[in-house]
Amino acid sequence: MSEHLVAVAEITKLARLLDISDPTELDFLVDLPPGAIREFRERATDLLFDRDTKRLRGVAQASKLIPTTISAKVAERAFGPVLCAAVASAVDPARAVDIAKALPSGFLAECAVQLDPRRTADIIAAVPPRMVTEVARELLRRGDHITMGRFVHVVPEPALRAAAPVMSDRDLLRIGFLLEDKSAIDDVLHIVADRVAGVIRAAHEQSMWSEGIDLLDSIAPHNRAWIGDITAGLGGEVLDALIGAVHELEAWSTLLPITSAMSHESLRLFAERPAVHEQHVLTAVMDTALDGGHWLELLPLAAHLPAEPLAVIAARVAGESDERLGELVREADTARLWDAMIPVALAMSDTDRQRMAALPVMAEPAVLRAVITSTAEHELWSQALVLVHALPRATTPILASCIGELTREQLLTAVLTAARSDTLATLVDVALAQDRQGRARVLEIIDSMPDVHEFLSALTPDTPDLVWNALIEVRPEIPPALLSLLATRARELERPETAAALEPLGVAGE
Repeated sequence: MSEHLVAVAEITKLARLLDISDPTELDFLVDLPPGAIREFRERATDLLFDRDTKRLRGVAQASKLIPTTISAKVAERAFGPVLCAAVASAVDPARAVDIAKALPSGFLAECAVQLDPRRTADIIAAVPPRMVTEVARELLRRGDHITMGRFVHVVPEPALRAAAPVMSDRDLLRIGFLLEDKSAIDDVLHIVADRVAGVIRAAHEQSMWSEGIDLLDSIAPHNRAWIGDITAGLGGEVLDALIGAVHELEAWSTLLPITSAMSHESLRLFAERPAVHEQHVLTAVMDTALDGGHWLELLPLAAHLPAEPLAVIAARVAGESDERLGELVREADTARLWDAMIPVALAMSDTDRQRMAALPVMAEPAVLRAVITSTAEHELWSQALVLVHALPRATTPILASCIGELTREQLLTAVLTAARSDTLATLVDVALAQDRQGRARVLEIIDSMPDVHEFLSALTPDTPDLVWNALIEVRPEIPPALLSLLATRARELERPETAAALEPLGVAGE
């Protein structure tokens, strides 16, 4: 999350401790490390609680000699909430709860404001859910989200479940922002899972995107997917507002991990928002991805962008040095993100794509195998073959070996896709570079295609001689029916010498 947002939350809690009604009076601290602000607050709290430790322990000991009901009256009428809060940590938890049961919820709420959860966690954990709910209701009536946020991490789940219904979606959002222990946010989300959409919608309707973005940043990785999908499902207006807030708060490092976890459909909805396509937004996204360590989280989003913004992303990637570009390719390969990397490569200019293809990493057999495997799994042949075409000739034998490892269905898909695009020559060139057994397998697949004429029509006047020469070279391995069709196609393209070289033996000898 943005350090600024964390600092704002810490300043809000510090202002409460120092009895400053307007937290903005402490805005001069906002550029300090949030951890430093929190450490100062905790030290100040310790100073306030520890200065009269001996006397407070004496008061706590004396309370054991008095019946509970009388102790409660003394606490309310004589001590007051500040002294009660100071004494609480020295009282046995069970007795403290018994005394609390005899006190009105309003007074308990005033005590809660003064309590230090580090010192009274055992007491809070023993408070019955009904009492927690009553105190929560009173604190919310006063608009005191700070106290609520400070104690969530020490309140047991049954008590949290009991208190959740008295909190509005806005309350939940504000409490989450002010949590003392951010790891507790996942427990809260588990309890109010059916209200998450309302909480995010409240961030939009109540102009509370700082709190909403903090929520997205605080959740554990395993919760990102469903939170992201819920957010995407709230509609374009909410998404546009979120994008604008993230950009304004410079919080793309928070949002990219969420988008990368979204489902395919949710990510598509997010990527098609015009707000994402604006130049200044794309620049900020790329700065975060390339300079802030979020490259792998950008890739899934980039693959879903329309052509124009994707070209902007691709140009920025291509603008990196060869060394850095190689590192980015390596990271994408290690993360098995070729299904996202291939569209980025396709969006590059021919010159940039050839430069990428010439990088040493792109000649490694394991990387090339990953490219072909991902292409087959995600049916990206029309895009990947453009990248394959740019690879150095020396990689062809490796690619041929990878092609040979595909299933019959994957090979058939590759042939059909290539035949319907302008990449057939590239596929044929690689496929025929296999060993004899591999070539025979590909030729048999082509020969048995129900729409073999679609394959033949993909052979055009622009098909390079390299492909025709490869077909002539493996002529003895081509099934007779397919060989005859190839010869006919060569004649149609006014390549008589090629046609003669491809004629079946019986025909050629006549």
